[in-house]
Amino acid sequence: MVGYRPAMSKLWTRLASAPALVVVAASTAIPLLAISVQHIASADIFAVWRRPGVTDALFFSLWQGMLSTVLTLAFGLFPTWVLARYRFAGRSILVALVTVPFVLPTIAVGAAFLAVLPTSLHRTTWAILLAHIFFNISVVVRTVGPLWRSVDQGLIESAQTLGASPAQVYRHLILPIARPAIISAGSLIFVMCFTSYGIIRILGGPGLATLDIEIYRRAVQLGDISGATVLGITQTLCIACAFAWWSRSQGAQFSKIGDRNSARALNRSSRIIVFLTATAFTAPLGALISSSLHTRDSWSLTGWKVLFGLQDIRGLDIDLPSSLATSLVYALAATAIAVPVGMAATAFARRHWIHTAVVLPLSTSPVVLGLAILITYDRAPFDFRSSRLLIPLVHAAIALPFVMRATIAIGNVIPPDLRHAAETLGASPWRRWLNIDLPLLRPALATGVAFSLAMSLGEFGATSFLTRRNSSTLPISIANLFSRAGDIPRSTGMAAATLLIFITGLLVVSVDRRSYS
Repeated sequence: MVGYRPAMSKLWTRLASAPALVVVAASTAIPLLAISVQHIASADIFAVWRRPGVTDALFFSLWQGMLSTVLTLAFGLFPTWVLARYRFAGRSILVALVTVPFVLPTIAVGAAFLAVLPTSLHRTTWAILLAHIFFNISVVVRTVGPLWRSVDQGLIESAQTLGASPAQVYRHLILPIARPAIISAGSLIFVMCFTSYGIIRILGGPGLATLDIEIYRRAVQLGDISGATVLGITQTLCIACAFAWWSRSQGAQFSKIGDRNSARALNRSSRIIVFLTATAFTAPLGALISSSLHTRDSWSLTGWKVLFGLQDIRGLDIDLPSSLATSLVYALAATAIAVPVGMAATAFARRHWIHTAVVLPLSTSPVVLGLAILITYDRAPFDFRSSRLLIPLVHAAIALPFVMRATIAIGNVIPPDLRHAAETLGASPWRRWLNIDLPLLRPALATGVAFSLAMSLGEFGATSFLTRRNSSTLPISIANLFSRAGDIPRSTGMAAATLLIFITGLLVVSVDRRSYS
């Protein structure tokens, strides 16, 4: 990866990378190392794989992850080609609509699919696969789209002039150009689906447990900390290798699909693809809103009234102001950590190991991360269980790779001549960075803020371990509502999920709409 190198001395750039390493060490490396040393019984290293449910969870994680990846690529390449090669009214809106699900709370995405799918598909593999496709298509659009955008239309026309059919052009010209990006996107999608937790928690049924669900079950319900740790560390090592490879890949960046004068107007087939894509991405959200307005098969505002405390239901307590305030405070704190730390870490970006290091929290299952932190920081001298900084620290660590990638992508196109001219005029390294680099990095700053806020607001896996009764976040409250039987808890949960999606989507689109269009 070509690294962005700001106008600072080598000593300062090395010091600038230190906070990122501290965040990763405190949130991930130290807890994983501590739990491995203190809580793994040697007999469990092999024995745990023979315990009931473990091999089933591993097998299900593997095959649903592979199938979800194949289906996401299959359905995602068509809209990616249209968004990359055609111009049409509302294109930027469709790009945003396709992009936003990747940073939506998984618990809310699961709720949306409960709302849009018929009851016969609830708690089935099909529901999980469809939710994974919806959630991860933006990876294909953002990774493959820029490469297809750069394909010279003259090459395609030349191939057609020589008698190549559209299928032959696609197979022999278009696909080979995008193959590295497709492989990178596929690897990231597989990891996301393999470690899926929030979606499985909402949409999964008997026999549909991933390894993350099994880790949670062993640690929380069975008290098998040693077995859960073996599963978690093994999974983390495998995923870290995949993410390290993805992190080094140029094609795996979330790139902007810009406008070009050579883009063509829509034809009949591309119009159909645009219509189907728009329908597929609006239907779950529309159904979620509709379900929040239904109680006992009739239109009702009961769910929203209960959510906002305007109606009391015996046994159903939800403190929306507290949950929402807690989520926002955590999100702001995580952003205040992730954005400056991530932007500073790009000063050391030419060293590949810094990318491998900061990607460790993202490559660690949130369930494993939450378990490791809960166990590690529960005794002196590291008894931080009551500290409210733990959750924002974890959220910031998860957002770090995205902040760094956004900064590098824009930093790489800053003309070096600007810095050289300022240096010639006697400007110090810090003055050059403040007056040249920082103003030009404002789009990256906005993107980093949007990603950090959205990821913190929607994080569920690690937070489910670390949250306390008096500090529940909105995703935790939603999960608690869906765990209750009855129409009113369900409609209230749908209303809360709608609110969370609205807040997250508004943040992502409004903080820097240009980053997604």
